[in-house]
This record gives sequence, C-alpha cells and structure tokens, in this order.
Amino acid sequence: MKFKTRKPADTITVPARIYPDEVAEKKLVSFMRRFQAAKRTAYQALRRGKKPEEIVKDLYRKFFPNARWCQWALEDAKATIKSQKEQVKMHISDLEAKIEKSEEKLKRTRNELHRRGILARIAKLRAKLEYWKGFLERDEVPPAVFGGKKNLLLLQEGKLSKEKWRELRSNAFYSVGQANQKGLEGQHGNANTEIVHDEVTDSFRLNVYVPPEPGDESGRPRRDEDWVTVPLEVPARYRPLLLKCLAEGRAYTVRVVRRNGRFDCLVSFSLGDTAEVDRTSPMAGFDLNPDVVAVTVVLPDGNFKVSRLFWCHDLVHASHEKREWIAGNLAKEVADWLESLGVKQVALEELSFAQDHDTDRAFNRITHNFCKKLLFNRTVVALRKRGIAVFTVPAHFTSLIGYFKYSETYGLNTHQAAALVVARRALGFKERVPKALVQKLLGRSPMEGWTHGKLWGRLSGMFKAARKKVSRYFNTRAFTPSAWLEHIFAGAG
Repeated sequence: MKFKTRKPADTITVPARIYPDEVAEKKLVSFMRRFQAAKRTAYQALRRGKKPEEIVKDLYRKFFPNARWCQWALEDAKATIKSQKEQVKMHISDLEAKIEKSEEKLKRTRNELHRRGILARIAKLRAKLEYWKGFLERDEVPPAVFGGKKNLLLLQEGKLSKEKWRELRSNAFYSVGQANQKGLEGQHGNANTEIVHDEVTDSFRLNVYVPPEPGDESGRPRRDEDWVTVPLEVPARYRPLLLKCLAEGRAYTVRVVRRNGRFDCLVSFSLGDTAEVDRTSPMAGFDLNPDVVAVTVVLPDGNFKVSRLFWCHDLVHASHEKREWIAGNLAKEVADWLESLGVKQVALEELSFAQDHDTDRAFNRITHNFCKKLLFNRTVVALRKRGIAVFTVPAHFTSLIGYFKYSETYGLNTHQAAALVVARRALGFKERVPKALVQKLLGRSPMEGWTHGKLWGRLSGMFKAARKKVSRYFNTRAFTPSAWLEHIFAGAG
C-alpha cells in the first residue's frame, strides 16, 4: 500500500495594516466601492455563462479603465464561485453523514417520543440534501449574498442601517502579484499595489494605483497623481519574511479590507518550500485533533525515535479571536520543539471534509473541520518559517494501523501511533499487515487479489462493528489492541 507524498499550498499571509490620512481614506473608500461593484457584476456574468474576456471589456467600460484591476475583480469573483461550489459538496457530504448517523440512532431508539423527534430531524435533513443536490444536478452555483446573509436579515428587520450595509458591501479591493511587473517606485512583485521598504526609517509604505472614473480619456497612461501612498505597519515576526520576498522580487498579492474604521492589509506570497523528501533524515508525523496534536519523530529506517502530545482543550469552545490565538501559539510551540530536535522535515495528513456527525450539537461542534483546518494552516506556516519542509500524505487507515500495529509495541496512544504511521508513509514505507493478523482475518495465507490495503479495510469494518456491539455493555476506553482483537475474532458482543 504505497501512497504519493504531496506538498500543501506554499503561501503565507502577513496581517499588516495601513493608516491613510483623510484625503487618502476618501480615495480608497471610493475605489473600494467601485471594485466591489465590479466584482458583483463579474460574479453575476460568470453565473450566466458569459466569457471572461467579454466580462473584462464590460468592467473596463463601466468601472475603471485599467485592464489589471478589471482582471483582478474577475479573479475575485471566480474565487467566490469556486468557494460556493466547494460549499455545495461540503454540505452534501455533511448532510449524508448526519442522515446516516440519525438513522443508526433511530434503530437503537425505542421511546416513541424520541423516535418522532429523530424522524422529524431526518425529514428536515433530507429536504436540505435535496436542495443542495439540485445545484449539482443543474450544474449551477448557489446565490451569494455580498455583505453576508445574516447582515441582510438584520437589514430587513431594521436592525442594521443602510449606510452600514453599503459599507459591508464595498469594503475591500484585491490585487494579484506579478513578479515581472513594477509599481510606482520600481519595486517588483505587484503592479497596482506596490509595497516599498524605506531603509533609512526601516518602515514600509503601500502605493495603490487608483484609476480615474469611467469616461476619463486620460486614464490609460498611469499618472503619478493617480497613486495613493499610505504608511504600512507590518508585525515584527513577519518583517524578515516580507523583506526577503521584496529583495528577491517575488510576486505578492494584496487585499485591503476596511473593518470598523481600520484598514487591514493582507499580503500573501510564496515561502518557496521546494524541498523533496530526504530519506536519510528523520521525519516527524502529525496527527491533528480538535483537543490534541500528536507529533511523533521517526528515524530514516522507519523506527520510532520520540513522541509528544500538545494539548489544546479550549480550542473548540473559545471565541473566534481566541481560537486564532490558541492555534498560533500551539503551532509555535510544536515548531520550536521540532527545531530543538533538529528535525528538518514533517508530514501531515491531507485535509478531508468527511465528518462523523451526530444529532448532538456539542459533538458536531467538536468534530467540525474548522478547528482542524485552522491548526493545519497555522502549523504549516510556523514550520516553514523555521525552514522545515512540509509534506502531506493520504490519511487512509492511519489511526487503525497505528493502533493495532505500533501502539502496544512502543507504548503510544492512538494519536501518537497514527502520527508514527504518517511519518513512515511520507518516508515511503509500506504498512504490511502482520502475518498473525492475516491468518485471523482470512484463516489462511492471502491469495491473489488480496492486497494489504484491502486487508486493513476488512479489519476496519470488523473493528467498527465490534465496537458498536461491545460499547453497549462495556467501557471500552481501557481496552487494548489485543483485547479488541480477542473480541473481534471471538465474536464476543
């Protein structure tokens, strides 16, 4: 069972901030209004099936006589459509998992009142599933509410002013980087939103090209007076990375967002993680969970070296801002520990949107993908900032293999053993089923057609079935892999 090693997206986003004066703020706010109007126009045109080159021409004529800004508005609209399509698939996957879980609970429920409640929930979930499946069948994109659906409802209820609603719908602009393009002061990386570092004052500034209004014939050649220059504040921990990006003339993308009177500037660029797997060096494997991150370091020969658990109990219960803070600090702690060990490469499981849903809202909150994705992104950035190469591998049966093959051998818990399998998989090792376990699974040696992947899959199905039966009568937390194998193959229940 051999899996391909890949690399996660090689991008970092610097959370900077700009401080425009009154005149600059007025120009930027006016331009944000135009840009967002262009983006909404492009979005609706794409939904109608209009060709991109025709959309750019329309935007050029209606909003700003600058082809780059028209192209970036179109790209932003494309990103919204892509996000909407991914959202449809995620909703369908989640609803199917919820329906399956609810049907399983219905089979075990005898109380008539509880059964009616579960049946009502299943009917509601099926109606939602049909709604989202309709978009796939018709090959359509769900409508997007620019400004937020919740804010639209507040506006309709009279709890949000029209001025605030207009601000929410016209609060950002977006410019994609180009390594071969220069801005006002000759800095390579972005033609319309140029970041410049002043070596004398050791400060940054952002130059934004604001094209004239439509109909202005002088708009084609870019004039110096069309540029808006504002101070740019960059957090200290990101300054070396941004300086390196500017010095090398790499492309960077800028998104400026106005929130509550402040102007956030999000600068994204590649970190240049191009390293390949080194099979002569140790590899660290990660198993990310909402409450704990398990990290296991494996030697080049595939044997266990060291393992550690990093707990984050408050992650799933904290507010949005605190979750960001907890995930960032946890990623930093993990990266510092690996750096102290001299580890230069790590492997994580590829993100999956499959979830084990239940009718319990608290359980769904804990198992939601957001926390895992947040931990994944923060960990990747923290590791790459320290020069540690990051790889991803498929997550097929990592927990199962680790639990039954390595947990008792090395005295590891389920998460640490899964992390060990992830590291071994990245180094190219195949996880064969032990001979004794093969005999129990098949009662004989495997014949032609039986791969180790199929054998692990068979054990997975038997383990799930046994766990459902045994958990009704026993507390299974103290069960060891050996005890589970006895129950599985003895038919105990």
